[in-house]
Amino acid sequence: MLQRLFSLLLLPFALLLIRISPPPEVPAKIILTEDEPECSPYQMFDTIYGAAGSRFYIQRPKSDALTSVSADTFGMGETVADNTQAFIDALAYCGAHPDTKLVIPPGVYRFTQTEKIVLSGLHNVFIEGEGAEFIFCSPGRQILITDCDGLEIHGLTIDHDRVNDPIDDVIRIQNADPRAHTLDFCFFEKTDADESMAIKAVTQCDPQSLTFGASGSEKEVYLYRLDNPIKSVVKVSSNVLRVTHDGCMDGFDDGETYILRHHVYDGEGIRTENSSHITFSDMKIYGGTGGFFVFGFGASHFQLLDTYIGVDPNDKTGAHVSTAADAIHIANTNGRFRVEGCDISRQGDDALNVHDGLGYIESVSGDTVKLYASAFRLFIGDSLRFKDESFQDISDFSAVIADADSSGTIKTVRFDRDVSDKIHPGYIAINTAADSSGYVLRNNFIHENRARGFLLQSSCGLCENNHFYKTQMQAIKVVVDIIPDLWQEGTGVNTLEIRGNTFENCVVGENSEVITLSTNLNGGPADGYAFENIEIVDNTFTAFPGRVVNASNVNGFRFADNVVKADRPGNSLYFGAYCENLQVQDNDWQGTGALIAKIPCCKTLREWILLYSGAKATVETEEK
Repeated sequence: MLQRLFSLLLLPFALLLIRISPPPEVPAKIILTEDEPECSPYQMFDTIYGAAGSRFYIQRPKSDALTSVSADTFGMGETVADNTQAFIDALAYCGAHPDTKLVIPPGVYRFTQTEKIVLSGLHNVFIEGEGAEFIFCSPGRQILITDCDGLEIHGLTIDHDRVNDPIDDVIRIQNADPRAHTLDFCFFEKTDADESMAIKAVTQCDPQSLTFGASGSEKEVYLYRLDNPIKSVVKVSSNVLRVTHDGCMDGFDDGETYILRHHVYDGEGIRTENSSHITFSDMKIYGGTGGFFVFGFGASHFQLLDTYIGVDPNDKTGAHVSTAADAIHIANTNGRFRVEGCDISRQGDDALNVHDGLGYIESVSGDTVKLYASAFRLFIGDSLRFKDESFQDISDFSAVIADADSSGTIKTVRFDRDVSDKIHPGYIAINTAADSSGYVLRNNFIHENRARGFLLQSSCGLCENNHFYKTQMQAIKVVVDIIPDLWQEGTGVNTLEIRGNTFENCVVGENSEVITLSTNLNGGPADGYAFENIEIVDNTFTAFPGRVVNASNVNGFRFADNVVKADRPGNSLYFGAYCENLQVQDNDWQGTGALIAKIPCCKTLREWILLYSGAKATVETEEK
């Protein structure tokens, strides 16, 4: 009752603010629909229903209708020292014979060559790998799928040769001396440590479970990014190495436990590009030296189903990391994908990252532009559109790439026209040929990984009925992120539904909120809207240290029908700058901190007046 009275007292001020600067209209939701495909007798399709009533289809080979051939026909076998050439020969046969089922007999198959295996030109091919395990012995890209249409890989297990080339170790810090820049790495699970091992990244971990994420702490050093950080490594006992460094690990303390990665971004497991209707089902991924499932230029209509990405439960090597970087990375594709029923854990970076790349302009001269573009499509003939330093559209202007040099950190692009009067340093380029919109992430278990659960940076997404447990950082992050000399990704999001998920004990490092919507344009936020039509409904949030949501730069936001178990006063909502058309209603706030946590925070007095007057949002008046 008091809150209702308070809202009425604020209403005149809110109406005045609205007259002065009325809230913008929310753009229409993005709805992607496709016509049902026609299939041959050797094909079938899955129907995927997504956000806001979207619908798309992914075609698959009909396994029992295909002509089968065994991989041992081409010389593959457990006793073969290197199966690379035999597998390449089997794939060449499949390329020449569409509607084929390649059966890989149960067994362990080793691949020792550094040559990547290319699946090219396959049409309606099913690779049956149930009971087969591939062991790759060299880091780098292992499998490339290109120019394929209708391919399914089922049941295959893949791991890295950890015995001869470990991905990770766990260490405990001893004898840390910040003045001398030395400390001892004690390899407490090993009887012997090799002083010549690669030390690429060191991340604090839970000392009991030995999984990523130490409670309330987030110490980490990515040594491979630094210039000569390790000065010497000396073996002081069989399983202890004394490390002298440049000061980068002075903050490490005795007794702390860390995961040491010998590999980080050392290649990709399976990369898919210029291909459509690709399915990975019932696979087991136990290890990789970089990101594993990577989808790039020209990929569309792909899916991961009932796949396990994690450490082998029967591992005897002491592995604590599955893939050394992202488990699933999707960039500059044509979208329409699904990840469903998967168990993803212990990867060295995000469980899933979907985005399209950006170009951050460093200089402009006539028709030539130099830009930072770490993950950006630069193909001749592609048309680019542009945004200014505030992430606002440069309307009615685009330019076509006439030539491009992608070498080096700063790329050079020549356009089909003089662009110097329209775009300037600090502006942002977006390639219209890439659009990773249209996706469904459903019924997955994301747990005990470094960094975020899902990075969702593309439009028309549905994130539904997933379980996020013990993520080191945010469970979900929606972002436009430009750090010029590192990465540039996220073109803005319109239409994202996050519903029916469970968020349990997330953000164990206590560095952020469970869900973030934010912008970072070379160190500053956008001066406007980057996100529209964001819905967070019917979820359960429990055992988290800070805010449940931190949102900025959003026009059209709904947080409703959620259960929030708020045990700390800080377990609240926070709205930063450029937040309009908000709805916060019908949530069930529980726990000792609920009375404070249920009150959303605002960055400005204007936002606060509009929110609590009811002119901007509907705030629940009582707990259920």
